[in-house]
Amino acid sequence: MIAAILHRYRRCCRAPPGAGRRVEPESIMRSKEQENKRRQRRRKKQLERAIHAQSVSLEGRAELHPRGVVSFDLEMAGAFPDDIIEIGAIRMPIASDKIEVFRRLIRPRTFINRTVRNMTGLTKEDLRDKSPLDVILPEFLDFVDPEDLVVGHAIGDNDILSINLALMRMNHKNGTNIRFCPRYLDTVRLAQQLLPKRKKYNLVALLESFGWHTKKKHRAFEDALASYVLLECLLKDNEEKPDWLPDLLAREGGRSLVCQYLDCEAEEAGETDEKEDG
Repeated sequence: MIAAILHRYRRCCRAPPGAGRRVEPESIMRSKEQENKRRQRRRKKQLERAIHAQSVSLEGRAELHPRGVVSFDLEMAGAFPDDIIEIGAIRMPIASDKIEVFRRLIRPRTFINRTVRNMTGLTKEDLRDKSPLDVILPEFLDFVDPEDLVVGHAIGDNDILSINLALMRMNHKNGTNIRFCPRYLDTVRLAQQLLPKRKKYNLVALLESFGWHTKKKHRAFEDALASYVLLECLLKDNEEKPDWLPDLLAREGGRSLVCQYLDCEAEEAGETDEKEDG
């Protein structure tokens, strides 16, 4: 009888799970969370300054001597700026007439939001069997030579930053310290400098002003090609155009590659005239 009473007493007095652990007040937890957010914002600001320091000005382009020129673009899943689902790029070495191509779809880390699905046509099911960014991003970093000039539309504020945010997460995971801060030429800033009276500076509107039309919008490889075509249009007959800048359409396979993804009113008119003359 006494043993049964003692057994019930011990059960009643048993400490609940987690008893003895130090439980931090909610205010302290909130304070730590806020401090982590502030630290992340500071790191992002430092990163943005480092990236913007590599921006090439209109006047300084002729002084550059890159090994190649890379035009690239990213597509994002939508929820987080480092959740990259597609990388598309072309690279043109200065020392040869080649055009190197990089095209990768990537399995998202989170989910693809509705806006991105509607713009790109990509769904999570399309990317389920693709490699994750941890595998693809090192391949892209190997594709770009450290001495290359990188070109893209709003890449300083968006694409290069997104890659570095992804690298920060990977660095934390792997104990590495990798950054991607190439010299770059942003076609948005170049267009604002050369065409200051325009109201719209998005890629599609600028291309259309030069007679080019994209066949498929908001896909990485197509936008990478479009960004370089826009660069050539902006610098055509410009005194500041460097001699070493590759002519994409004049390179072997360049015209056929571009025409797979872009239409040009001027070229179509020229073809029509040739047929009529024939």
